[in-house]
Amino acid sequence: MATAGDSISGMLGDAGISIPKFSGSAIMMWGIIIIGSILVACSVAFGIYWVFQYLRWNKKVLLFRKVSNRIIPLVNDKAMFERVGMSGDYWLKTKTMKKTLPRPKIEMGKNTYWFYEREDGEWINFELSDIDSQMKKAGVYYVDEDMRLQRLGIQKNLAARLIKESFWQKYGTTIMLIIFVLIVTISLVVLFQKMQGNWTAAAETARAIEHMASAVEQMSQNIGGSGVKPALS
Repeated sequence: MATAGDSISGMLGDAGISIPKFSGSAIMMWGIIIIGSILVACSVAFGIYWVFQYLRWNKKVLLFRKVSNRIIPLVNDKAMFERVGMSGDYWLKTKTMKKTLPRPKIEMGKNTYWFYEREDGEWINFELSDIDSQMKKAGVYYVDEDMRLQRLGIQKNLAARLIKESFWQKYGTTIMLIIFVLIVTISLVVLFQKMQGNWTAAAETARAIEHMASAVEQMSQNIGGSGVKPALS
């Protein structure tokens, strides 16, 4: 029974139009190529977008807030400088907190800015002051050296009494040193034994060369004493 596809192919054939036939394997191969190309394009696009976002949000903002009468770091967010208008002004825009702030001037590190949130919700760019200077102005006395040494001694005594070292922690270094010395000694003994035969052969060779030199010298003396001269060419 002729199908609709066969009828259409026959009509196109009568009109002089030929339709190429595709096998199932060819269709599958082209499908894999198309899907792979789409996946590669999506991966490249995602990588470009990620790099762009990384370079765009290149500032770090650390927000401090007063919690239970303590000033603690609360939020660590990314930010960027965004141009405002055409006069070259910038403001700071945070990524997660969605906060827009005037451009900060105090930098606590490379592209790192600290802010403190006041009671009214306003963020203030700040830096750490000289704590030693403030303590001296407040009349605070520092810990005496004798008290510090005494505290260290107490800590050492408590550690010796309460913290028990294992056998390996106590003698591990000594054991490893002894093993190392034994390995080096055995290696040297084996090396000397292997080289003993070479030393004997070298000594015999030296004695043979010495005897040969003595014989040559004696022959030259005999030739010179007998008056034998070499024949002229």
